[in-house]
Amino acid sequence: MALGFVPGKKKGQHYELAMFALNKAKKVNLLLKGQTEKHFEFTIVSHLQSSPRLRKNLITQIGVDEVEKMTKASLFGFSHWPDVSIGNSGTAIEIKVVQGGPGMRDILGQAIAYRMHYRFVILVVIDQTPECKIVELCQDKTSQEYRLLSGLADELNIFSIVGPLGQSKNVVFSGRRRVMRETGPSAAKKEVAPKPSPDVKGGSTPSGL
Repeated sequence: MALGFVPGKKKGQHYELAMFALNKAKKVNLLLKGQTEKHFEFTIVSHLQSSPRLRKNLITQIGVDEVEKMTKASLFGFSHWPDVSIGNSGTAIEIKVVQGGPGMRDILGQAIAYRMHYRFVILVVIDQTPECKIVELCQDKTSQEYRLLSGLADELNIFSIVGPLGQSKNVVFSGRRRVMRETGPSAAKKEVAPKPSPDVKGGSTPSGL
């Protein structure tokens, strides 16, 4: 792939696991006040680990010595480790509480570094700016922020979850293949790879298309 990124085709096991993790993570309640970044990391990791399918493939910084199993992302002489990874080179997941522009710039820079070594990247942005300005911009299909995150998902395999939009509702940029929102009593029992579906307002899944 151009730019020196690891090739990452939108098909196969790595992609299905990335989409499955994105579908799980988008339902986490980010509408929690006064929580630190570590609290959100623990909440999201616990939510992902509740899936038997994901649990056996997750490497986290929470477990003892787990970080040593991760593939470090080195760029410009600096090394970065994601908060969570699915396998050694499948998907890097970064979780960040953002209170202003510098925080967004940091996480986008980290995403580029991770993408050099991982097939897919999932960013979870917890918007703690005044009046959730980032969430507002990400819902506006005419904004440059919407176009940027859509383009990263479509072209570079860098997917994003930005919230909170509401309780357990977040804005999701999932690329050309859209994440399906599970509904109904049987949804919790089924753990299947997501299939293409139209955008849903409850799960708010911009596709950029």
